Amino acid sequence: MADAVGLVKINLLNGRFHIFQRKKSPFWWVGFYHKGKHIRETTKERNQVVAEAFAEKWYFTKQSQIQSGQLVTSTKTFGAAAKTALINYEQSVKRGERSQSTLDSIQVCLKARVLPFFEKKPIESITNQSWFEFKDYIYKMFPDAKRGTLHQYKNAIRVVLNDAYRQGTIKSLPVFKDSYDSARIDAPRPWFNPSEYKRLLIGIRQHIKHLEEVQPRWVRAAQELYDYVIFGTNTGMRVSELANVRFCDVEIQREKVVFRGEPTVREFLVIRNIKGKRGTGTCKSFYGAATAFGRIVKRRAIDEPKKSDEKLFVAHHRDMFNEVLKATNLKYSESQPPAKRDFVSLRATYICFRLLNGADVYEVATNCRTSPEMIRESYAKYLGGEMFKDINRVRETVEGWDE
Repeated sequence: MADAVGLVKINLLNGRFHIFQRKKSPFWWVGFYHKGKHIRETTKERNQVVAEAFAEKWYFTKQSQIQSGQLVTSTKTFGAAAKTALINYEQSVKRGERSQSTLDSIQVCLKARVLPFFEKKPIESITNQSWFEFKDYIYKMFPDAKRGTLHQYKNAIRVVLNDAYRQGTIKSLPVFKDSYDSARIDAPRPWFNPSEYKRLLIGIRQHIKHLEEVQPRWVRAAQELYDYVIFGTNTGMRVSELANVRFCDVEIQREKVVFRGEPTVREFLVIRNIKGKRGTGTCKSFYGAATAFGRIVKRRAIDEPKKSDEKLFVAHHRDMFNEVLKATNLKYSESQPPAKRDFVSLRATYICFRLLNGADVYEVATNCRTSPEMIRESYAKYLGGEMFKDINRVRETVEGWDE
């Protein structure tokens, strides 16, 4: 370019870099090409000899930065990388490797908070320091932002960076190291114990009767909520999985059991193609789910459930569920500190019920598409002695300590 306009360009160190003149600038400039990009900077020197000395030192500094990854040479921005990452994530959802609800959550995080801060930054410039700068930005705008919210933002950023790494856009992944002033409160997943669960079901039935009198058009929604609760507490499915389950995914089966001292045959469900955050899985329900499924089929007038691609649940009745929880005084658990209940509590209730009835932790974990460690850490250890039916069993030769 310098030659084309009659300006001087001088190659140095066998052409590895050069100094050149620019229009309207009294100084010499130094530059070299890296991955098709012209890296350049002014020497702020008018004298050629002094400029050459500056240029050589500058060139070796830049080479060192390239080797350490400190020099950003990519022209791809975080915003452009995010678009590519979301397209690739959508393909994973279509293949059943990821869940739609997780993708939706990532999109919300990126659009609402992450992109306004990172969008125009070069993807290679994102470092651990960038994460702390982003946290400061969030706390400045939203002083009450919770740790869990920041964790969601971090995951969204990681999705973009991981995809850029797979594409070869960046050569290494930054490791975000957080430090907190206080330890995270280790709290159990809030569930409904047997008496609370009965109270919840009675509360929903009373709500249905109330709607029949004052707002009949909402009765079907309340009936669906009732069956949703039954289905959730008898399958242990995640909220996202319940939203995706179809009639054709459900098969009714029967088995011989002893129920209340009498041999009988009971129906249960085998649910396949469960699409959630862990990909696709299968589960065997407890018996109450079969009854709820029958009511749903009848209410929706589904003639051939095995051939129907319709979703089992039409709507997400979160607001109505919260109304019932508040009306029955079940919104918060009686634990210390109190834990707020929502639809996630249905899955927790299934897991706790199974553990209290002696089900194996590994089997519960497999049926819920999670790990035994998660079951032990998030549910089993909070049930404590309730799980151990034989913990007070004693031998006649061993004294007790009751008095």
